[in-house]
Amino acid sequence: MASPQVVTGAGSNRRTDAAFVRARNGRGFSSAQAVQTLSAVSIGAQAIRAIGASSRGRVAAVFNRSLYLEFDGGWCCLVGTELGAGPVNICVLLPGRMDIVTRNAPIDRVDQGFVIGSRLHVATASARVWTAPIVEWSEETLIRGLAALDPLCLDHAPNAGLSRIVWPRSLADPASFELCVAMPVVASLAGWLQRVFERGAPELPPGSITKLVGLGPGLTPSGDDFLVGMLVVLSLAGRFDLVAAVDQVIRPTLEEGTGPISRLHLAAALDGESSERLHVMVNAVLAGDHDVLASRLVLISQVGHCSGWDTLAGAVMVLRVLARTHRSVMAAGRDAG
Repeated sequence: MASPQVVTGAGSNRRTDAAFVRARNGRGFSSAQAVQTLSAVSIGAQAIRAIGASSRGRVAAVFNRSLYLEFDGGWCCLVGTELGAGPVNICVLLPGRMDIVTRNAPIDRVDQGFVIGSRLHVATASARVWTAPIVEWSEETLIRGLAALDPLCLDHAPNAGLSRIVWPRSLADPASFELCVAMPVVASLAGWLQRVFERGAPELPPGSITKLVGLGPGLTPSGDDFLVGMLVVLSLAGRFDLVAAVDQVIRPTLEEGTGPISRLHLAAALDGESSERLHVMVNAVLAGDHDVLASRLVLISQVGHCSGWDTLAGAVMVLRVLARTHRSVMAAGRDAG
């Protein structure tokens, strides 16, 4: 996927007047005079924090149906509802395309929202606060969900990205540079998870996990996406100690190792949240809901060039270790009895 230019540096030239904004020609106008008003349907926690701490910002990246926004208090993403909610997203009903806005267009806060480049007024007052959906699950439903998911993924996982580590094809298929780097790292991470799940003793992940940071092209490289999926499932499993352990090892590398948009998604994942599409996909696996797996796999496969697949691969790597660990612990208990 071609990556748009990312413009940084929104922290300069603060202005505290949130009631009125000023167009590029210097004339003041109110939010009511913006060309088009978009009412937000939902907003994530990361987006709320970014907007709440800001007075202005700029557009950092432009796509047909989404804009990445760099406020002086943090980053978020303005998306059409068809792309789904999430912790960093402000979801709006889009009558047209987002690319009427140019990169580096200024953003100013107004009462209960913000204005982008004198073209769009985004009203956030009535937006619901998005939270990740959760489901009840058990060892049996998880094993059933994985058994139903794997045949679907073996047939459809792309060659690009890292999903082929989790759902391999023929050994004759050429491996990308990213795949070659990531394969031993993922194997070591699976071994680490196996140990800590079985023993219950705290242990930092292998240092090679940092090789995943920034691994691959694009605004959210495949290695980062894999980490996002892994972190989300660790949180869903209640292993916040392991999330903290991963954070301790990778955090020193994030500033130089990957870009600001990917850091935004990793920060959300460290809080246990990612895109709604990933959460409903993982929930279907956890609950063993085989009737919806195929349709949800289609939706997550539409995220980025291969980002949806890479996040799912990271999630499933952890889910498989969870399932194996439950089985081995139960077997050990029966043998001891």
